[in-house]
Amino acid sequence: MIVAHVKELLADINVEESKQFTVKVKTNAESYSDDERQFWRYQSRFTLEFCKALEEVLPTGLAFLSYNHLTNDLTVVRR
Repeated sequence: MIVAHVKELLADINVEESKQFTVKVKTNAESYSDDERQFWRYQSRFTLEFCKALEEVLPTGLAFLSYNHLTNDLTVVRR
């Protein structure tokens, strides 16, 4: 349930032309909304489910490498 909701709240992930890169994770929820607060609550309290959602929404050709919940950095690699 948490994974599905995080996937709905995630904004598109922008990628560069390198083999491995790090991006900041953002939400598409409205600022100061309940959805935005819930997104960041999931990020801080349900890190494993949050990472699972990140992995599931990655574009084809990208693989999840790591996620730093303290700095909100997602590192991915091209397959």
